Amino acid sequence: MGRLLRVEGLVPVTGVVAFLLLFGILGGPGDPAPEARWIGLGVLIAPALMAYAHRGAAAWAGVLAAVVWTSLAGSVVTALVGWVYALVAIALTRRDRSPLTAPVPRRQPPAPAGLPHVAVPAEAAGFTLLTLATAGFVAVLAHWAGVEALTAVIGAFGLGCAFIARAVEQRSHLRRLFGTPQPMHTVRVVEQPGYVHVLLPEPGGLLAREFAFDVAEDAAWPADDEDPATLPATLYGEPRPGAWCTVEVQGRLHVPVGPVGEVIEVAYDVVQGLPRELEDDEEQLVDPEALLPADRVDAFECREHRIAPARAWAATVAIGLGAALAAGELAQLAGLPAAALAVAAAVAGGVGYEFGWRAQLRPRLRWHAGGVAALGFRGPDRQPWANDSAVVHDDAGTVLLTAGESVLTVPVPPPWPKPASQRSADQLVAALRVARNQSFAISPLPPPPDVEVPSRPIKLYGAWLLSVVLTVLILG
Repeated sequence: MGRLLRVEGLVPVTGVVAFLLLFGILGGPGDPAPEARWIGLGVLIAPALMAYAHRGAAAWAGVLAAVVWTSLAGSVVTALVGWVYALVAIALTRRDRSPLTAPVPRRQPPAPAGLPHVAVPAEAAGFTLLTLATAGFVAVLAHWAGVEALTAVIGAFGLGCAFIARAVEQRSHLRRLFGTPQPMHTVRVVEQPGYVHVLLPEPGGLLAREFAFDVAEDAAWPADDEDPATLPATLYGEPRPGAWCTVEVQGRLHVPVGPVGEVIEVAYDVVQGLPRELEDDEEQLVDPEALLPADRVDAFECREHRIAPARAWAATVAIGLGAALAAGELAQLAGLPAAALAVAAAVAGGVGYEFGWRAQLRPRLRWHAGGVAALGFRGPDRQPWANDSAVVHDDAGTVLLTAGESVLTVPVPPPWPKPASQRSADQLVAALRVARNQSFAISPLPPPPDVEVPSRPIKLYGAWLLSVVLTVLILG
């Protein structure tokens, strides 16, 4: 799920909107040929799939989709929708550009004995998809398959091209890494078979960037040491996600077989050359300005956090109605009768509303000095406070809570429609830290609070039924 929600998701989201506009409001392609609608659908699907494999290839596919829809368009608005889709895919490629960094020395890395053959899975997947797409196209030409198979053929061909472009690009990056001068950085590393962990201290010495990347196996490894330790090393390359880097550690050159992964910022211990362990009273301080009067209560008084009801219901209805409309559009595109369209809309809408119920309406968190009780997507979880409990938020609408044996992820979107409708992330963190600190000064402690699984409200079923009716009226 996390991968689907990355920034690449802008392309499939735009593709869904384009599909609803083109095949719903605008009536589909103006060309009456039976192949036109399936080709038009295929060129819409291809960039949405390709964006996760290679952004540049998805941008070119978006341009091709716009050109195809310009030729199929029955109006200027239809062509304009296709070009907006292409512009979103093109804009995404700008994120691949290297950010401006402080000037650092540059030097060409030492030449390795040989370069590994990287991106083999992407290459294999690409050629497999191209083979299947070619076979599908032949089947359509030979009338072994209907023209509707053209959608799958175009989608598979585009995704195959994206995988091959990814493999070619990664091999080009690897050759360029060792063939041109690269930025040099003094770092600390932990060597592991097939893996290198890197700490890049900031100029002030208080913080460091932490990241890792996979490397080719090396037979010459230092002796194992039970104590955590890092070694001084030289990093060649740009330390950013998706870039290619290599490190030289005491004469050993680690050749990468993959790009740099996630880069995070951590507190740094200059003496030990390791991430600094933050003391409890340093990391888990309570911000008095963020603590609400309602949370300055008795240690055993139970409090509760939920997503603001208005926001939760708006999101749930949007998910359910959107799912019903998308399923209805697909059923209409496939030429199914009105009854089948209604069934498809009912099933998809039901799934959408169930997802909204579990992800938006039902989740809640209850707590006091004895512990926490969370009701999430899958079900309830009750945990006591522990010495290593911690509460932080990620600045992206999520509070991460470590309690007992669980790590709980609590959704805290911005309060809507008014600030008083829900705690903000800072306010929830402050309230939880107060309860956690109170638990250390009280003995004995009560068990964590109870949390009941509520039944689905009647208006949830009413919203689902209304969405199905609206879908049938709009598309029928």
